Amino acid sequence: MSHNFKSGDLALTLRSGFGFPAMTTVKLDAFLRNGETAQEPDGRLWTPKFDGWAVYREDEDGAGFFRPEHLMPLRGDFTHEQQKAMEAV
Repeated sequence: MSHNFKSGDLALTLRSGFGFPAMTTVKLDAFLRNGETAQEPDGRLWTPKFDGWAVYREDEDGAGFFRPEHLMPLRGDFTHEQQKAMEAV
């Protein structure tokens, strides 16, 4: 299933990581590819080892980095494409 995430979208974490428990609501900040360098809020440079989204919680401090498949969008139609096709028959 393709999520077509955009910066600013809300999502749920499907796995825990970076101090975020699974099922935490996060806001997507920027998509980074493996090997790209980003600057953390404290000025340190960070390079991800896989493609993914830098995320944060609006109501708390803290940021994380998750693979797209470890995030579930909180907008749009969440029904799997196969299920939609079965309903149309």
